[in-house]
Amino acid sequence: MMTCPSVPAIPTLWLFSILLLVVSLNAQNKSWDNPICTEGILSVPRGNPAVMTCNISNTFTDVTIQLSANGKDKTIFDKKPQGNFSWRGWELQVQGGLAQLVIKDTQDDHTGIYLWQLHGRQRCYKNITLNILEPSNEDKVPDTTLFTSFPGTVVPRSPRWNVPQCLT
Repeated sequence: MMTCPSVPAIPTLWLFSILLLVVSLNAQNKSWDNPICTEGILSVPRGNPAVMTCNISNTFTDVTIQLSANGKDKTIFDKKPQGNFSWRGWELQVQGGLAQLVIKDTQDDHTGIYLWQLHGRQRCYKNITLNILEPSNEDKVPDTTLFTSFPGTVVPRSPRWNVPQCLT
């Protein structure tokens, strides 16, 4: 009589649990917002347009933008849903998973660190620094270049706003 060796149930159960965990994590990751924003320092000659953009893979629930300059924080837009909004020279356009902050005529009071609080399926935080430069005749650009890609280089986050990038 020939008998088959018994296979312990624990390794099989353990393997099944790992497989289930991997499938679950992959399904969850597909719903992440994965924000892509203008990064680092954006330098624009005074009087020229500036555009900062954040794009996520889901639809925005709301967007909040604050400006930190000269030791003070100022809320520019607070929990704005889909649509177009304007306030004191700043224009915010939120459509689907795209949010764009436009300053058509940059001035010194626009300089600072912009904290974006993005809310899609998670709440994400991004910092973008805007510097205003002295204009030269060569720096004047026509309004047709308002909507550009993501310029700039990576810069460290402000210590005051050192928060995780995305929260669930």
